[in-house]
Amino acid sequence: MTPSPGPKGHPLHGSWPEFREDPLAFLLDGTLAYGDFFRFRLGLQRCFAVSDPAAIARVFSDREGFMDKTPPHRMQDAYPRSVARLEGSEHLERRRALAPAFHREAVCARVEATQRVVREGLGRLRTGEVRAVLPVLEDVALRSASMLLLGDAGERVVERIASELPRVEAWLGHAADDERAYDRAREALAASIVDAAEHRRAAGNAGSTDLLDPLVRAVDAGLMDEQAMIDEIVMMLVTHVPTAAASAWALHELAQRPEAQRSLEEELDGIGAQGAEVERAPMLSAVVLETLRLHPPVWVLAREARREFRHGPHAVSAGNEVLVSPYVMQRLPRYWKRPEEFLPERFLPGSPLHEERPSAAFIPFGLGMRKCIGERTAILQMKLMLAALVREFRFELLAGYEAGVGGRRPLVPRDGLPILAERRSRTDDRWPHDDAVAP
Repeated sequence: MTPSPGPKGHPLHGSWPEFREDPLAFLLDGTLAYGDFFRFRLGLQRCFAVSDPAAIARVFSDREGFMDKTPPHRMQDAYPRSVARLEGSEHLERRRALAPAFHREAVCARVEATQRVVREGLGRLRTGEVRAVLPVLEDVALRSASMLLLGDAGERVVERIASELPRVEAWLGHAADDERAYDRAREALAASIVDAAEHRRAAGNAGSTDLLDPLVRAVDAGLMDEQAMIDEIVMMLVTHVPTAAASAWALHELAQRPEAQRSLEEELDGIGAQGAEVERAPMLSAVVLETLRLHPPVWVLAREARREFRHGPHAVSAGNEVLVSPYVMQRLPRYWKRPEEFLPERFLPGSPLHEERPSAAFIPFGLGMRKCIGERTAILQMKLMLAALVREFRFELLAGYEAGVGGRRPLVPRDGLPILAERRSRTDDRWPHDDAVAP
């Protein structure tokens, strides 16, 4: 076997200093310099950065040969029994049980109530002043996730979840250090989830198909305990953070490209306000997908080889790590024309920029059996938030503002994206204001 190319690195540290300083640049520059299968060391750990679509497909479909190596995080350690942390047959069984809650029909059935929560939450924005928009988007994304995941039971507990989960996240993310406050918030969060489950049992809603249904059934059948149900719901709700981050990046891109913002305004002004119409809007969908291409919240996916893996002239030994970066794959010139530009048209069929490419070239939610099960929910949340924002506001960045990007999870604009919002002048009255967005 021919050794894979790659940087030599320091005898002791390998490429760790360069990777730590800017992992995105390290992976992208390394791929452009060494090709789609290059090796490097992070300390004693030998790694391979892979951007060959066929190799990626093999890695992510080989459940026995590779194991998930998601970087450790205190949130995952605190709620370890969710589908994202399970392995093997246990992972597959849980995923199959939860899948009906994420089918398109099931998700869209919960849109109207979610849409109301989105409009009410975005009422915190004010015109004529510069404000960091990310905290508002995080709160709205959490509230809308509660509605989409828990259905009618979410109505009962959304305020408690919106109050307690950020406190739990802050302590587990090292942004707060009051352990007793964390314990109280964690207990209150668990109590709200148990309350939602009790509400569902009492309602006996046989027609409901949301995340709560299969979990309550599993608890009642003795297939899982109550804490496992709580873990699952908490970890699903935590996805509000990357959803909000991606929505902030969408505003950042639209504010820099007035022509794209106007195209989206025209589309939204020309359709009704029903959730189904918003969900199907083609330009809105293209904006969301192009944002996820340029700014995937999860920038790297890691797998550890359990046995030797060979692909062409390359060999990965057991114990080596394979890193696949959505950020890199979605910016490679071989798959994307003008890859650094924000061009929603590339996701519009019939556009000159629209073209077929390998599935592994666009993987903002991962690939294979560990692909994010909440992909459809996250995309719908982004659509609902962006539709509400673009119908009401036009956005402008501060002169000289640089969003920057860091190697944290998820990737977020610097300083929470300070942005100026001005109310649009519109003649139509099809969007129900309900006094939700304050002047």
